[in-house]
Amino acid sequence: MVKKKKGIAGAKNLWFRKRVGAEVKKGSWGFIPVNWKGWLALAVLIIINVFAALYLELDVLEGRRWAKFGVVFLLSLLVFILISKNKTQGVRDDI
Repeated sequence: MVKKKKGIAGAKNLWFRKRVGAEVKKGSWGFIPVNWKGWLALAVLIIINVFAALYLELDVLEGRRWAKFGVVFLLSLLVFILISKNKTQGVRDDI
């Protein structure tokens, strides 16, 4: 008989790992990319926000432009956090 390896189910499909160490306090969180998919997700987040800032011309001090950028920034950050939460070893186990 073949023995199954112990570990997290679907560990190959994880994109991030939870921060660990002495400097991390209990209840804190953090995501560290561990493969190309995690790095790609982080790069896409940065590219979306840089493109939005350039497209909305944030160098002009106008409230409407900053409000539009705030919406884009918060939505992109929310989507990134939700993806990260589902693809992180340690966070998925604690839920």
